Amino acid sequence: MLIKTTGRGPDYGKNLIQRRWAFLALLAVGVTGLVCYFFLVPGSGISGHARGFYLGGASGITGAALANLLRNEWMLRHPERWKKARIQETDERSQRLTAQAAQLAGVATFFLQALAAFVLVAVDPMLVKVLLGSMLAYILFFLGARAALARRR
Repeated sequence: MLIKTTGRGPDYGKNLIQRRWAFLALLAVGVTGLVCYFFLVPGSGISGHARGFYLGGASGITGAALANLLRNEWMLRHPERWKKARIQETDERSQRLTAQAAQLAGVATFFLQALAAFVLVAVDPMLVKVLLGSMLAYILFFLGARAALARRR
C-alpha cells in the first residue's frame, strides 16, 4: 500500500485510524473535482477533453478513496484480521518490492517525460515547460526526501 503510516507497533488500530484521515483527505479531493465538474465546468467553455478529465479524474479519485476507506473501516471493525494484515504490510520482502517498484516507476516516468519533451517541443513549447517543471519538481522532491531521510538516521 502506498498510503500507509508506520504499520509497526502494538497498536495497529491507531495505524488504521491514521489511514482513515488520509482516505478522507483523498475523498475530499475527489469530491472537490466533482463539484468543479458539475458547477464550474458547464459554463466555462472548456473543451470536451478537459471536461472528460474533470469527470474521469474526480470519479477515479473519489472511487479509489471510497473503496480504500470502506476496506479500512471494515478492518477497524474486525480486529481479529489485524494480525494477518499487519504481518503482510510489515513483511520486509513486500516492503522492499514496493520500494523498488516505486523507484523504478519514478525513474521510468522521469525518462518518459524527457522523451515527451523532445517530441512536444515541435508541437507546443508551453507543454515542454510544464513537463520540465514537473521534472524539476521530481528532482526537488527527491533531494528533499533524501535529505530528510538522511537526518533521521
